[in-house]
Formats: sequence, C-alpha cells, structure tokens
Amino acid sequence: MREERADGTGAGGVLLAFVAGALAGAAVALLLAPRSGLETRARLGDAAGQAGDRARRARDAAQAAVAAAEKAFRDALRGA
Repeated sequence: MREERADGTGAGGVLLAFVAGALAGAAVALLLAPRSGLETRARLGDAAGQAGDRARRARDAAQAAVAAAEKAFRDALRGA
C-alpha cells in the first residue's frame, strides 16, 4: 500500500534527509564552537545519541501514522 514518488523519495526518505541535515548542522556548530577537542568530541557524542533517539521516536511515530492511515483506508473501503 505504500507508494514512493517517481524520484524514489517517500516519507521515510524525506524524514531521513531531514534528520541527516540536522545532524550535519549540529556537528558543524559544535566543531566551530570555541571548546577543547575533548569537550567537542564529548558534545558530539551526546548530540549524536540524542539525535538517534529522536530519529527512532520519529520513525516509530511515522510508522504508527502510516498503519493508522492504512487501517482507516481499509475500513473506509469496507464501509463503502
């Protein structure tokens, strides 16, 4: 039931691109901050862990939304 656009990007691809962009932006911001290398690496590790957690929560929410939409669509077809 899931469809991808002609260019190969579906909702998952767009979400992945957004998360990757956010990670890259956070990494650049941390690298350019006036901190020692040790502090910067620690902050990057923390930021990467937090971003991974957010990405997993977003993926789970997206999957739940897709499942709910598919169920609603099936229910609507049965009722029609």
